[in-house]
Amino acid sequence: MTMRRVVTAHNKEGRAVVASDVQLPAFQPPNRTDWSVYDVWAGEDPHFPDAGERAKVGWFFPPIAGFRYLHTLMEPQTRAEHAMPASDQKLKGPTAVKTEKSDMHRTATIDMVYVVKGSCMCELDDGATFQLNAGDTLIQGGAIHAWSNPFDEQCHILSVMIGAQNDLVEPPPQPDRE
Repeated sequence: MTMRRVVTAHNKEGRAVVASDVQLPAFQPPNRTDWSVYDVWAGEDPHFPDAGERAKVGWFFPPIAGFRYLHTLMEPQTRAEHAMPASDQKLKGPTAVKTEKSDMHRTATIDMVYVVKGSCMCELDDGATFQLNAGDTLIQGGAIHAWSNPFDEQCHILSVMIGAQNDLVEPPPQPDRE
């Protein structure tokens, strides 16, 4: 699958322009050959008008007021017990906390998740599981969770993570403000 991203912004005269129109590459999170993730956009402290350039960020899980927009494709028959722990080095950040169950994680983010196609399961640390289907939205408020797709169809998920204070997670360092 290819994903196109079109970004509008402003030129030096303050007029609206198409700043970029590109095909995004997918990446596979560590230990997840059954997922493809398109890292669509990220940033912190947006200020407009701007040139429409994507901020260069050094984190996966955003700091307070930072954000990330992802499109994730979960292959069929993927189980939570194979999920990548949040403590994995490539996605590690101060907002990610590994739990006793290595397939679960908690972040200092509020996540808005929308299932575009297919179905998936979300498991919470108390053992509760629930199914999300195409058209469903989940607001994930920093709870311990893991994802799986035990179904026969690929699952497409759009999600926005916004960095938030979570008293159960060590606060992330805040960007310098000058």
